[in-house]
Formats: sequence, C-alpha cells, structure tokens
Amino acid sequence: MRYFILILMSSINLYSQEIVEKDSLWTSRGNIAVLLNQTGFSDWVGGGTNNFSGTIKFDYEWEFKEKGWDWLTNVESAFGLAKYKNAPFARKIDDRILIQSIVGKEFTRNLSFSAFFNFTSQIGNGYKYKKDSNNNEIRELTTKLLSPAYFQLGSGFLWKKDEKIWVNYSPIATRLILVNKKFTSSLPDNDSYFGVSQNKSSRYELGANLTFHSEGTLLENVNYKQDLKLFSNYIEETSNIDLDYLAQIEIDVNQLLSTQLIFQLIYDDNAISRLQVREVFGVGVQLNLN
Repeated sequence: MRYFILILMSSINLYSQEIVEKDSLWTSRGNIAVLLNQTGFSDWVGGGTNNFSGTIKFDYEWEFKEKGWDWLTNVESAFGLAKYKNAPFARKIDDRILIQSIVGKEFTRNLSFSAFFNFTSQIGNGYKYKKDSNNNEIRELTTKLLSPAYFQLGSGFLWKKDEKIWVNYSPIATRLILVNKKFTSSLPDNDSYFGVSQNKSSRYELGANLTFHSEGTLLENVNYKQDLKLFSNYIEETSNIDLDYLAQIEIDVNQLLSTQLIFQLIYDDNAISRLQVREVFGVGVQLNLN
C-alpha cells in the first residue's frame, strides 16, 4: 500500500525567532516557531469538518572552522497535532528528530577526509487507525519515542563548495536500528519490525552512505533547501538502496506573508517496500524576530 499524505493549511506563525551568531571560529544560526491553525464551519452547504492544529518547529546549526578543519552540526525537530470535531483522537501532522554532525580535515581545495554521525527518530506515538464492528474509530500503537531510532556512523570524503552546497560520501558506514521489544515479541515467524527480527531489539547494518545538501535562491524572495540521504547495506540486499529526500521552497511575499512547500520521499524496505510520499503546502502570516 502506497503512503501519500497531502496537507493544505492556512496558518499563523505566532512566534518565530531566527538567531545568527558569529565569532572568529564559530558560526551558528537557528529558528524556532510555534504555529496554530483553526478551521470552522457553520451550516456550510459545501460541507467541512471543524479542526484545530498546532505545530512546534526547531532548527539550529553550529559550524567550527580553523586551520583546514570544518565541523558542522545541526539539530532539527518538529511535532504537530490536528484535532477534528467529533473525532476521538488527535492525529499527528508532523513528527521528527534529526541530529547530524560532520567533521572534515581539508587535504585539497574543497575536498576533505571526513567522519559523520547521524541520529533520527520521532517524538510521539504513532498509530494505525481503523473502525471496530460498531463503526467506532479505534487505533493500534505502531511506533513510539526511540522506536524506531536510527544511528549512523561512518568515515569517508567531504566535498564542500561552500556552506550552501556539499556532498559527504562514506564507503564504510555502520547503521544501528533500535526498537522497543514489545513490537517484536509478538511477531509471526520470519516477519520483522523495521528490519528487526522476532524477540530482538536491534539490527546492525554495514554499508555505504551518501549525504547531499544544497540551499540557495531561485528567484527574488524565493529560497530553497534540499537534503538527500542514501544508504546501501553490504550485508544483505545491496541493491535495495534506502532513500530519504527532503525539499523545501519558501516564498517571502513580504515581511509578514510567506508560503512554504515541503516535499519528501522515503524508501526503506525495512519499514515498507513502497515509496513513501509526503507533501505539505502552507500559506500564512509569519513574524521573524532577529
């Protein structure tokens, strides 16, 4: 079954603060935002469901440079819920944690020996929703905090044109997948949970990793950022390359009004042997405090 999520929302950014700090060795920048969205209907012939949603986002990065050393670390997180009228449960609209760190020592222009660390997981519980025999909505717990959690570590080469475009390739990279044992204790024989076998709580993989990042300006007041992560497992099914691609386009109409498009593709046959697609299109009022 192919997963496809399309979210269209009009939102007000109640608080957004961007921080940029610099000294001789360190550069840092970040953004924190709280967004709320409410839609209401009363005797609306066209139909519709009253709903309320809120999202908290955090994005921060640090960079250290000295004598050919370049160390970049970024932390990203987001969590959002939507509540629909007469629905018994609130549903997630966003949930992610990312910690990524890459250190490189330059040996030629734009090219460095490198090492990287990457951690990804989620904050809240994830559920599968369905109806019972009385047509009431019920849910089944499928994921939770640190289940799954992905840890990657590797070494290789970093090509970096500047802070806005770089590629890191690690021909030797390890990946550890951790899950809560409650999800694997009742698995059928020869089945797995995010690749973790029955009665196990972890899965180890050895392979290769490639990470690509670019950002810039497409047109006046139109900015973009994209990240691509690829991983191939040497131990088994080498041809099945895990993919995580995230593209974000932001259009600043003026100092208050902005539009953002987020497009994400994920392929991980440990989770599901299908391409997962997520699209988010947001139009709203934004306030930046520098």
